[in-house]
Amino acid sequence: MKNIILLIFIGTLTTGCIDYNILPTVDSKDFLRNKNGGIVKDCQGRIMFKNDEDNESFWRVFNLPKGTTEFVCVNGKAYLPGKEPK
Repeated sequence: MKNIILLIFIGTLTTGCIDYNILPTVDSKDFLRNKNGGIVKDCQGRIMFKNDEDNESFWRVFNLPKGTTEFVCVNGKAYLPGKEPK
């Protein structure tokens, strides 16, 4: 019983020494945002980042003006608002 208490005590003391923030985090200022301040996601639900080369291909593939943050997704394809198939 003493060993269990000792292990718990040592475990409690050492957790204060561990840096749990070892995984890199993305700063929210790196997210691409729409005119309302919302985070922009592509048609697969992935967050779009500022200065990301994937954005260029996204806009090119879906024939959207470069920098477009307002688009509508239909069946995995992006369209300008009002231009989507009905």
